[in-house]
Amino acid sequence: MTPSPTITPGELAMPRPPGVFRRWMSEHPRIVDWIIVGTYLFGGALMLLIDVVAAASMQFFEEIDPDAAVDLGLRGAALGTPWLVVVAVCIALVALSLRYRRRYPLAGVLVISVVMCFDVGLVVAPNSVALIFLLFAVPIYRGVREAWIGYAAATLFGAMNVHLGSFMGLIGPTGLQIADGGWLDVDRFSASILNALWLLTVVLIGINLGNRKRYVQALIDRAHQLVREREQRAQLAAAEERARIAREMHDIVAHSLSVVVTLSEAASVSVDSQPAAAKHAMERAAETGRQSLHEMRRLLGVLNDQDRTDDTALSASGSGSAVDATDVTTPGSQPSELRTDQHSRAEHPVALTEPQPDLAQLGSLVDGFRDAGLHVTVSEQGVAHGDASHQLAVYRIAQEALTNALRYAGAGAHVSVTLTHDSTATTLTVTDNGSVSAAGSPSSPPPLVGSGRGLAGARERARLFGGSLDASPLGRGWQVRAHLPTDHRSEERTLA
Repeated sequence: MTPSPTITPGELAMPRPPGVFRRWMSEHPRIVDWIIVGTYLFGGALMLLIDVVAAASMQFFEEIDPDAAVDLGLRGAALGTPWLVVVAVCIALVALSLRYRRRYPLAGVLVISVVMCFDVGLVVAPNSVALIFLLFAVPIYRGVREAWIGYAAATLFGAMNVHLGSFMGLIGPTGLQIADGGWLDVDRFSASILNALWLLTVVLIGINLGNRKRYVQALIDRAHQLVREREQRAQLAAAEERARIAREMHDIVAHSLSVVVTLSEAASVSVDSQPAAAKHAMERAAETGRQSLHEMRRLLGVLNDQDRTDDTALSASGSGSAVDATDVTTPGSQPSELRTDQHSRAEHPVALTEPQPDLAQLGSLVDGFRDAGLHVTVSEQGVAHGDASHQLAVYRIAQEALTNALRYAGAGAHVSVTLTHDSTATTLTVTDNGSVSAAGSPSSPPPLVGSGRGLAGARERARLFGGSLDASPLGRGWQVRAHLPTDHRSEERTLA
């Protein structure tokens, strides 16, 4: 006995899959249609053969039962030309209707209802079965409204055949076959009611199965839609996470390298004339590099913690064991300095859990740029009301603006940082007076051209809080102005 599948909480329970026979029929619809057509043609040929045998034995019934002999004579007339052509055309129309019953079921019901008005002999039996097939197919492949239309047409033509003509049809080899007195009106009425009830049963079963089929298909479509939406959400979340990590990495690396390069250039210029100043510049460059490494280790350590947590959750849910790629090394390879395995956790436990910088550390940030040669003045009004993520965004934007001032204006430039806090927003303005060295001077190193990702990331940080960031020239210098509301829910998740 096959065990029932385990349904994970939150997932949609799918319908039970069909059996082998139903699955084969759904996978080979054309073969099924041709089998039905072939069965009908076989039944029609068998009924025609019986009519031929009956017509040939007419002379044996003339003395025994004259009425039966007359009926058999009519069967024989049905096999003669040109009525045999009418019979062949009727059989062909019914066969075509059965072949295209999935595409045009209602049209097939109307065709067979009209065909039933012609006296085609015993072929009326397979035609009646074909009518049931077509009437059943209407609610399956079309809808409830079309099913009732087909039912009304089939019932109307059936009652017309019973009341106005013979039970074999209205039109025969000798023309119109008007009802005679052989059948009582009560009998004809009862036959019409029984025919209507029989067709009604077929229609109701078809409606029930058709509605269930459409419901199951809607469930399957909904499940596929949920899967697509989940994949899209995962892709969007991954893209957002990559963008967030890229911003963090850029803010750390670009700031640190800009300061290190500036201090190194200053040390190389003053190493002969001012060795003490050159030594201090190199010490500050080393300290900046160590701080950058410290922040990188913390950033990658928290990301590694998140990966381990996700892998553990996947293993617990039975999705398979997760293998941390950072724990796999090739023989002879040296472990990375930024790798946060158990050894680095033991050496640097604080580096992995230290919170992100906030506005309280803005002074330390400014001191680093002052050591790099910028003349920075800070003016702050009010008290910061934002949460940790809000203060981190303001800190990173100020870091990016100061880094650009150091990169393009160079050492010796004057930079003013103005912070204005109120109960609803924080406004940051960073302005520099431009490069203080003459353009093209041999003593001035070329500016460090950036990639443009820094300001783009700063604008994205401001946008996440419903704010804005403007960067534009101001005189010989440059001004960056950011406005970040404090009452806006951030879409960004911090690494703290």
